[in-house]
Amino acid sequence: MYRSTQRAAIVGAIAASALALAAPAALATVQGGISKTCNTVNTCQTSEVWFPGGTLSVDADVHGSGGAEWAVLNGNGTVCRAGFSAVDPARSWTCGGVPAQWLYGVVSGGSPSVNIGLRW
Repeated sequence: MYRSTQRAAIVGAIAASALALAAPAALATVQGGISKTCNTVNTCQTSEVWFPGGTLSVDADVHGSGGAEWAVLNGNGTVCRAGFSAVDPARSWTCGGVPAQWLYGVVSGGSPSVNIGLRW
């Protein structure tokens, strides 16, 4: 009985070790993001951030009235963009199939106190 308990413990330890080594590789995802709030102007820009590629989520919020717009840009131009109403509540959009690259976000419109966020 003692040997079978030892053997089971060894097999269990080996299986647990194998899972511990495999799990990070199987579950590894790159998550990140950046956001910026500007309280005294109606245009706000994030710092540049490395995006590893895939689906990018964009969060934007402005206050006041009229039209507003957010854009995700790189050194060569616009990656994706959308317009919305300044009276809308905070909203989120997605940009799919974005290649890995350095990006930054800009939001403008409405009155001061605007926010832009990029996340993945």
